[in-house]
Amino acid sequence: MLAPIEPLIRRDMPNILLSHNPNSFNRAAELGIELSLAGHTHGGQIQVEILDHRLSPARFISDYVAGLYQRPLMAPANDGPAESASLLPASGIQSAASRLYVNRGLGTVGAPVRLGVPPEISLLVLRRA
Repeated sequence: MLAPIEPLIRRDMPNILLSHNPNSFNRAAELGIELSLAGHTHGGQIQVEILDHRLSPARFISDYVAGLYQRPLMAPANDGPAESASLLPASGIQSAASRLYVNRGLGTVGAPVRLGVPPEISLLVLRRA
């Protein structure tokens, strides 16, 4: 059994969660974690566009497939998936928000195929606000 995460959160400094699976984001935002970094979905590995809708099988396992997401910090997570954007403009960033970045990664699961989902290596630079 895993130890509870609540005692590990510090209110006097930023909290960053590294999680393989992005589905931990709702709970992390509830607890006050400002930034979560995840992978797991390979960006969906396969994505097709039909009539201006992007479809990916990864949507069956997570609402957070690839890119940047945000939700209000320390708000209950019962309001569905977070607001999503592949690029979140500065004007769209909430000041008291928890953010999740899901990296597409380089690999694959099952068939060694990526369709419509290029591989990705991310460089994140964290700066004091």
